[in-house]
Amino acid sequence: MFELKDLTDDNDFNASDYRLNPREFFEKRRTSKRPYVYDLRSSDAHELENIPGSHNLPIEHFETSIYQMPFAGDILLYGGEDGEVLTAAEILYDNGFDSFCFTDSFEALLSSVEASYLSITDAAQKQIKDHLQNSDSLTGVQIIVEPTSPLKAKYRIELVESTAAGSIKLNLKGIYIFSERKTASYLEGTIIEINGEGELEPRNPQLSISKLSGSLEEQIQLMLDEQVNPMLASHGGNVMLEGIKDSTAYVRFGGGCQGCSMIDTTVKQGVEVMLKESIPDLAGVYDVTDHSEGESPFFTG
Repeated sequence: MFELKDLTDDNDFNASDYRLNPREFFEKRRTSKRPYVYDLRSSDAHELENIPGSHNLPIEHFETSIYQMPFAGDILLYGGEDGEVLTAAEILYDNGFDSFCFTDSFEALLSSVEASYLSITDAAQKQIKDHLQNSDSLTGVQIIVEPTSPLKAKYRIELVESTAAGSIKLNLKGIYIFSERKTASYLEGTIIEINGEGELEPRNPQLSISKLSGSLEEQIQLMLDEQVNPMLASHGGNVMLEGIKDSTAYVRFGGGCQGCSMIDTTVKQGVEVMLKESIPDLAGVYDVTDHSEGESPFFTG
């Protein structure tokens, strides 16, 4: 059985240098250009509930998986209540990693979510309160978050009469804000405001998906930057737009995606589907990568 290490007498590793409180952890995840979030709990616990976009790496497999860890980017760790993060943090420290941090536990992350994570403009506050005061059944608003990649999500808001059991309930300036527990990690930094059409809109400056506009090339590039590449980055890969002809996008894969045995599936069932769902004018996606020259990637599926 894997044994957790007691770091209390360690003279080199200082856990406090790398520990973040829950709010700092969420902020780091939101603002980092390359965050890699690892859940050190068991696969069963991760499958039941996790921070969206996190990679499950149970602590007993952590040390043997060091070679897969990215040296470029920020590694963020969370675990259960048994101190796994301390052991994992020391392993990273001992192996020369310096851009990493951790928070104490998954439960601490979710239980920390509070109204101060959100902000609301005066106009949005007035519009919501007017709706609530003119209704006998409405109780508040629910922020609905639909993650599209580890770093991006679609946000919308609805006036509600009731909400599902187990939802998080926050009181923001006298307004009850509801959110599903599983997407509560996307609330930090979110602003509730009135958009150009006079409608309520929740927006997170770093995590909200930008509205597509401009030429076909500009729309594709935005999708690659905000949704596709963050997804591929978790496997050490990336994709670049080489050009467009007859409404077909020609792309080139790099990193762990070059030479990957599952690249046809990645293109047809992943990248192409994602792009065509958001960009109706796109006819298709064609891979121009020479996969015979790619180095054997760590991930092959």
